[in-house]
Amino acid sequence: MNTDVIRNWLNIIFMIGAVVGLVFYFTHHKEMGIYIILISMVVKFAEATLRMFKV
Repeated sequence: MNTDVIRNWLNIIFMIGAVVGLVFYFTHHKEMGIYIILISMVVKFAEATLRMFKV
């Protein structure tokens, strides 16, 4: 599988997670929203690592 495809999927997962986290933060539980956003950031860091090291 091409790394560009993997990076695109990781970016999509990050964007969806960030939006869901913001919705949870402002409508439901603030703590749960923060956890969702933090998990999304871990996915973004993985994508950035693939971009930097060009695996």
